[in-house]
Amino acid sequence: MRTVAWLLAGLVSLGTTACRSEPAPCVVTGLTVEEVPGPSRMHAVGLDREAFRSIALEAFAGTPGFVVPTAEPRKGAPRCRGSIALEDARLVLKGSGTMAEVLVRMEVAPGEGADPVSDTVRGAEIVGPGESTGSAFRRAIQGAAARAARGLALALGEARKPDAEVIRDLESGDARIRDLAVGVLADRKNPAAVPGLVARLQDPDPAIADRAVGALAQIGDPRGVGPIIELSRRREGPFVAQMVRAVGDIGGPEAEAYLETMASGHPDPLVAEAAREALRDARRRRAAGKVRSGAP
Repeated sequence: MRTVAWLLAGLVSLGTTACRSEPAPCVVTGLTVEEVPGPSRMHAVGLDREAFRSIALEAFAGTPGFVVPTAEPRKGAPRCRGSIALEDARLVLKGSGTMAEVLVRMEVAPGEGADPVSDTVRGAEIVGPGESTGSAFRRAIQGAAARAARGLALALGEARKPDAEVIRDLESGDARIRDLAVGVLADRKNPAAVPGLVARLQDPDPAIADRAVGALAQIGDPRGVGPIIELSRRREGPFVAQMVRAVGDIGGPEAEAYLETMASGHPDPLVAEAAREALRDARRRRAAGKVRSGAP
């Protein structure tokens, strides 16, 4: 599943004060083409920097929530800085045909000084009969860029919402919305989100369930300890080590009792060592009077 990087101190503050009117679209006034380390992938697919820039601008222009101006925007219009990068491009044999596969990363920073939101999307197109590979690569890049722009619009929209709406989005039928809601609520650290995040530990998408574990650890409310422990009993190896660390980050008597058990009796050395480290950290914080209560 795509990864959407997590979100923006500037927009988090907007989310707590946003009104219910439709927000103004973000005006894309600056867009850069970034090169990743190593041989130029743009050169390999036969496209130059201006062609990539045009593809990104077309993707933003075709996505609700963004505007690509043809003239100087009006004063006060919310402006965005964007970028596009081709992180991978390769030809792959598929049966009797050839597939042009790409990995495109797009970013947008909504306002001066704002950190960027990014989305990385894979695209693939069959090289048609008589078609050049460059043409197939271009189609794959265009499709990936369009999906990335839609993902960025969703991320910015989610970050503008007040907490109550984001908590409701944890129950969305769209996995992308649930995923974004988990990330926004992790950043805001509102204990009111704990019940909804606990429910997401049972999400049908395991990646969202794992991110809900991290969100509960960031909020630090003791109500998250028991459900994370229960989930750990149904997982193995590195996933259990991740949950052990999350329980340790939250801390408290229930957490320490669980960590003691895992440190002394878990058969996986990786998990046992993670439990010992988490237990030491939890006890150190308690001794320093830094036990987390989950209070706002």
